[in-house]
Amino acid sequence: MRRLLPLLLAAWLALSLAGCAEPSPLPSPSEEPTPSPSAAPEAVRFSLGYDPAASRHPLIGTSQVNQELTGLVYQGLYELDNQFTTHPVLAASAAPAEDGLSWAVTLKSGAVFSDGTPLTAHHAAASLNAARAAGPYAPRLTGVAGAWAADDATLVISLAAPNGSLPALLDVPIVLEQEEGPPLGTGYYQYEAAGERLYLQANPRHSGASALPYAVIPLTPVSGADERVAAFDSGAVTAVTTRFASPYALGYSSSYETCDYPTTTLLYVGMRCSGGPCQSALVRRAVSRAVDRAGIVQTLLSGHADPACLPISPLHGEYAGEAAALLDFDMEQAAALLAEAGYGRSEEDGLLYRRREALSLTLLVNSDNECRQGAADAVAGALRSLGVSVTVNTLPWEGYAAALAAGRFDLYLGEVSLTGDFDPAPLLSGALNYGGHESWELGQALDTWRAARGDGRAQAAEELWARFAQEIPIAPVCFQRGSLLVRWGMASNLQPTRGNPFYRMEEWTTTAVSKKLYQ
Repeated sequence: MRRLLPLLLAAWLALSLAGCAEPSPLPSPSEEPTPSPSAAPEAVRFSLGYDPAASRHPLIGTSQVNQELTGLVYQGLYELDNQFTTHPVLAASAAPAEDGLSWAVTLKSGAVFSDGTPLTAHHAAASLNAARAAGPYAPRLTGVAGAWAADDATLVISLAAPNGSLPALLDVPIVLEQEEGPPLGTGYYQYEAAGERLYLQANPRHSGASALPYAVIPLTPVSGADERVAAFDSGAVTAVTTRFASPYALGYSSSYETCDYPTTTLLYVGMRCSGGPCQSALVRRAVSRAVDRAGIVQTLLSGHADPACLPISPLHGEYAGEAAALLDFDMEQAAALLAEAGYGRSEEDGLLYRRREALSLTLLVNSDNECRQGAADAVAGALRSLGVSVTVNTLPWEGYAAALAAGRFDLYLGEVSLTGDFDPAPLLSGALNYGGHESWELGQALDTWRAARGDGRAQAAEELWARFAQEIPIAPVCFQRGSLLVRWGMASNLQPTRGNPFYRMEEWTTTAVSKKLYQ
């Protein structure tokens, strides 16, 4: 492998030596960031960014820039596609015990790390235990009590409670620790260095490396947001990810193509079920019916989200369409539900009253998030058109969080990133249950669904979401999408996923000019 290094670098350095200190000037961006399809591709290298000041360890590093590289260097036991279906990668198979409290995972034979070390269950156990202790993967592994190797080929994972969808949580990088530098992986690429320059080199021990569009991917240091924007806009970095709905989205302005991918980040309307008008399930269902999800996605998110009436992605196979239809936007049904709850509209002021008490709601929203503010205004406007008196209380984050904790709201706009198995327990009965909803029936349905496996999951999902539609403790709005931005004309057939923006890179179609620069 080391003897290949000078040959690979020779072509790359010959092309980049004269301009590596400063990128070649490019035309100024037009007002419209994405050019017409007839625009000619620019002759720029395909390159990615990395943060030299942050850890490149995939299990403990928190740098978004460095985490984007994880899927190129490392692999997990499983991976999730854009329908959130699990596919084995380093695992050959997995089977739960009869009580569901442990799983035995058989590893794929023949997998090796980039230095040739064979993968064993000991490596997998060490990686999972390290991941659940701290770092970006810890939240998804809170239900994992431990992992150990039964033998070199068999990994055992013990759980605090049964989870029939455990493989959806196992897209955690499996690593081989080193004394210095980031650990080794089993992925398509490996980290290499030439002097002070860092790059990704195709891993010759990976069976799919020969199909990769780029044998070498230079890495450009970008330590901060301004550097990252400047590097992408100049062409020193040619692919980045962003979430356009985020208040922290960077303002890229160069010519690029956008490819969205679904995420588990849910925007929703929370409701105080423990007091006030929203104690009534009829009122809560009316609120859900008044949420124009498709309108919010198109107007506020420019289409970068998937409307959802349930706290599970509508792309997921267990999304229950019939239950969702009972909660979807329908102003006539919203009005009918409020009438069923006992509210009538006054001819004098046009407001809804029940026993001379106006239907008045306080809607809490975070002032630091323009997307949530816009959604709050849209929900408030729809409810007002029904005769509901709505006060929108816009607070900075500290005040917003304090008001949530104290229950000083009837409604609030919230956002949460769910795990890959879409377990809504934190929202329904856990730390994020700010509305104080309590339901033995919904809890039982949730436990049954989480424990179900195989053919039983579909029926359990139908029953869970039917119960959810009756009680509606929160009103989901949409699941936001992330976006992979690639310099215009460099590649097509992009297939980014939530876990890996460069998913199936071997299937990319690259332009002749961008491919020639590397091979």
